[in-house]
Amino acid sequence: MGNTKRKIADGLQEMLHAKPLRKITVQDIMDCKNMKRQSFYYHFQDIYGVIEWLYNEDFVKQVAYDENETFEDWVSKVIRIIKENRFFYRKVLENIRRERLMEELIPVVDEQLRKRFWSEKQGNCLAESFIVKSVCHFMLDCVAMKKGPQEEEVLAAVENIRAMLQHPFGSILVLPTTKSTLTA
Repeated sequence: MGNTKRKIADGLQEMLHAKPLRKITVQDIMDCKNMKRQSFYYHFQDIYGVIEWLYNEDFVKQVAYDENETFEDWVSKVIRIIKENRFFYRKVLENIRRERLMEELIPVVDEQLRKRFWSEKQGNCLAESFIVKSVCHFMLDCVAMKKGPQEEEVLAAVENIRAMLQHPFGSILVLPTTKSTLTA
């Protein structure tokens, strides 16, 4: 079953190179892959279901929390995935409301930041929500750019944000120290 879903998703991605999403039909996708139209509806409700499946398979699962990975490694992975699939993600961003993408992205980013930086006891929901949403908007902005930021630029920005959040003006967050923050 996963193979069929992947084949349909690949068909959609191929069709996106030929025409805008709003002009792609289920029949176009299935013809592209020499499959019967009924097979599509066995696996997906509509084309947006294919997009959601692709997003979950190719992005969300790839950037899930991994305790053996540093935050910088995670950011690098996100940048790599965006670069590798920029065409697809830009097409999605052009055709799906940004708010809908944020709904899917916020829990992923929230988990990363919560498990890496925030003390469970602190619970400063407003500050945490602001930071999570800022990171999500930044990620979507990276997709929207013709040429995304260089990894080095983003990692430097991450280091600056880490330093800012560790400033004594407020202990909103508990951040682990890294070699690079100790030498700064």
